[in-house]
Amino acid sequence: MRKGEITLKILELITRTAEASFDIIDAILNSGYGASYQKMNRKLNQNEIQRSKEEAKRQRFQNYYNTLYRLKKDNLISEKEESGKKVIKITQQGIKKLTFLKKEFLAKKNLPDKHYHKENRPNFTIVVFDIPEKNRRLRGWLREVLKNLDFRMIQKSVWIGKTKIPKEFLNDIFKLKLENFVEIFEISKTGSLKQLT
Repeated sequence: MRKGEITLKILELITRTAEASFDIIDAILNSGYGASYQKMNRKLNQNEIQRSKEEAKRQRFQNYYNTLYRLKKDNLISEKEESGKKVIKITQQGIKKLTFLKKEFLAKKNLPDKHYHKENRPNFTIVVFDIPEKNRRLRGWLREVLKNLDFRMIQKSVWIGKTKIPKEFLNDIFKLKLENFVEIFEISKTGSLKQLT
């Protein structure tokens, strides 16, 4: 553990311990003289629940401000003062990004069905793909289709099966512009290299 991490852990522990001590003392003092253990415990639980709600609210605000900061840093929004109030506006770069994201979202949302007609064949078919990380949703779709066609993964991004590749599936690969990332091979002979020579 690095020096900064140790300091962080100690400060977090002290903060939690101080908060817990405050909750216990508050529960005892506000439960009234002669209160039962159950009453004090109930008050302690109420304090802990209230603290959790406040922490969740603080975290939501922090996430909101972090998001605004990133959007401003990426020049997607700008913040200006108008009539004594802060006004947030989308920039030209933000409009371009919004248009791009809408197009991407719609394209990904409307993926083709993952189920195609299966037709078994005696020969093996191997499907190899290398789809970039930015298109991981398309990669997930392809994996689901291959599973539904009874293919099995023999290595990462290498699948084998005895199902004929449906024409509709090939058409969808072209529609999704995946043809440069997917290779399909049909194997007429199987076995080790010694058996094939």
